[in-house]
Amino acid sequence: KEFHYQVRGHGHLRDGTPVQDRTKYLSSDGVQVLCLADGAGSASHSEYGAQAVVDEGCRLLVERFAEFAASDDGARIKVELLDRLLAKVSNVADRHGFEPGDLASTFMCVAVSGDRFLGAHIGDGVVGYLKHGELKVVSAPDNDEFVNQTTFVTSRRAAESMRLFRGSLVGVDGFILMSDGTGESLFNARSGQLAGACAKLIVAVGAAPAGLSKTSDYRKRLRRLMDLKIRNATKDDCSIGILGRNLPDVSKGIA
Repeated sequence: KEFHYQVRGHGHLRDGTPVQDRTKYLSSDGVQVLCLADGAGSASHSEYGAQAVVDEGCRLLVERFAEFAASDDGARIKVELLDRLLAKVSNVADRHGFEPGDLASTFMCVAVSGDRFLGAHIGDGVVGYLKHGELKVVSAPDNDEFVNQTTFVTSRRAAESMRLFRGSLVGVDGFILMSDGTGESLFNARSGQLAGACAKLIVAVGAAPAGLSKTSDYRKRLRRLMDLKIRNATKDDCSIGILGRNLPDVSKGIA
């Protein structure tokens, strides 16, 4: 099951900047894809770019999951993924009369099908998973030497810095993706460890009843957590994406 959400940061509320984070989920033909993007604060219309890459990332991974999961050529997968993301960003920029760099954003995704998963990550933010009950970071933030500097889909070194990860779902209880704003609460940059609450969130999403509407109490509790506790720890926008597998004997509580 999935949960994804983005909320406007207090800093952006004060200066009138729109929310620049975007999340998207797509399920088709037995493939489930979750994408997250954090628009660059230095780019004038990064919210358009963030929306463009989550849209295209979901579409591409549904179309090509089987091929990408079976391929031994990780370098080719990176090139094809980045080319598709850049083409989408360029098309959106042209349509609005902007330069592609005006739409700069990070990008991360996880796709699952059958007993396999694959994902990719460009920029800051964190991708983690819960495996055999243990939280692990799959892809840590790319911040170079400075916390406020990272790589974007439109950066020259995007292909070089992109991280691609693939593997078996055996023992994997779920995944969590977060922007750097959410990471202020759920990721310790000094230790490189995810907060224990991430495991509880993954388990709670996996244990949720099937077929819940967007207005269900369960989703309302998760959104309230983001709107209050997570957002209040930072001035930045906050976004999160969770994939959770249905497991027996799990706690359903959400703080």
